[in-house]
Amino acid sequence: MKTLLKTVIGLCFYITMINAKEALSLGSEVKEYDKIFERIAERRVGADVIMLDKLENPFISITTDQQKSDGNETAQLMVYTLEATFDQKAKISGTWYKRNETVGAYKLAKITHNSVILQNEIEKKELVIRTKDESNVNIFSK
Repeated sequence: MKTLLKTVIGLCFYITMINAKEALSLGSEVKEYDKIFERIAERRVGADVIMLDKLENPFISITTDQQKSDGNETAQLMVYTLEATFDQKAKISGTWYKRNETVGAYKLAKITHNSVILQNEIEKKELVIRTKDESNVNIFSK
């Protein structure tokens, strides 16, 4: 009986020591996180207003003169958005079109309840009414 009691007490002591060791190791992790939070809390210096005013526009914009001179290139740069379809008509980028009408460099070849096909000699584009997280253009080659 004494040996069993000694074994149980020894086991309890061993478990207590393991738990104490784990608690000490967690304390060192807490100290590491405290250091990280202190670095985050330090005041950082960003760009000042004068520097921001001197920055150039990072976006490319096409002027009307460039659009007239680069007729074919601007047709390729044109972005078409299908907004609605109704009674064999489609609203593309703010304008209503019927089947077989010209949309930029394309002909409106087909209209369904939620998509249209724009087609020219080189390529065929399918525009789909945009839903959450989906692209609205699929490009097919002939």
